[in-house]
Amino acid sequence: MGQVRTVWLQQSRKRERVSPDFPSAEPPPATVPFACPVCKAGTLEDAGLLVCPTCSASFGRDEGFPDLVVGPRFDDDVSCEGICLEDLASAYSTEHYWLPLFRRLGDSVSGGEAMRVLSVGCGSGADVDFLAQCGLDAMGIDPGKRSQLWRQRRQPERLALANGMNLPFHDGAFDIAFCGCVYPHVGVVGDTNQVSDTCWDDRQALANEMFRVVRPGRHVIVSSPNRQFPLDLFHGREPGQYLPRLNPPSSEFLLAARDYRRIFQTAGARKVVPLPVEGYWGFVRSKHTVAGFLLGLPLRFIFWLVSRESFAALRPSFLSPWLIVLAQKSTARAET
Repeated sequence: MGQVRTVWLQQSRKRERVSPDFPSAEPPPATVPFACPVCKAGTLEDAGLLVCPTCSASFGRDEGFPDLVVGPRFDDDVSCEGICLEDLASAYSTEHYWLPLFRRLGDSVSGGEAMRVLSVGCGSGADVDFLAQCGLDAMGIDPGKRSQLWRQRRQPERLALANGMNLPFHDGAFDIAFCGCVYPHVGVVGDTNQVSDTCWDDRQALANEMFRVVRPGRHVIVSSPNRQFPLDLFHGREPGQYLPRLNPPSSEFLLAARDYRRIFQTAGARKVVPLPVEGYWGFVRSKHTVAGFLLGLPLRFIFWLVSRESFAALRPSFLSPWLIVLAQKSTARAET
């Protein structure tokens, strides 16, 4: 545990001190207002309680953060080690994958305004902090036990407790809505790999909401383990253990590219494509042990291989343990 926390502190200081993408100047203020997660129409007004002027729904606060959860909450890991590992992994993928990707996609955003991005299931909020410091108008929601952790963030007004199936934002509020390993934890029993009877309805509801809050022609991007891969390398392991969980083809806990394509097209996507995965994972825990480093080498090679354009067809296949999927919202759907 001491080693994990030491690495977390070192990396946090390094990002703030030397990263050219993490300037020391204060980021611009957040401009995206919170909308009622019930009617999706009214902008919440702060009158002690957060009140919707349209439907009169009211919401409280938790540790000072808007508590806008409509639907289930997530009983997640808030241990010190879990928090440190989550921060390290989130900060790495944001700096090395999400930010470069968003900037490439941002070439199509006009008007000179900061790109508006939403992190669905932002966890500790490290990704929102980083993106805001880099000039993006980032917001984050999470239905877990995160309000106490968010106090350390530079712009806590960018964060709220909320469920992804009922997002507290207006239609078309963002250019990009993205999430890490969120979809496998939707439509399951507690924090397990056992799916519920409403599994695919819940996942469709999440997809519908993510597409609702992005502008026509903009993007929804998700990442998670690949259902086609025979092993689940990312769930069901204790710290320091590297034996993976078997992932039978019949299990619906994880999603395949075809699963994302189906629910995204239903939600209003006109294009759904698997993306390269190189740069997403920093192996922040395993690389600090000899066994973890050696076992990580084959994964690094696979991620490198499927990220080459000549091997793009392998990204959704059984050879790749991780999926990143980009979907573009249809313009025609919004106009009808």
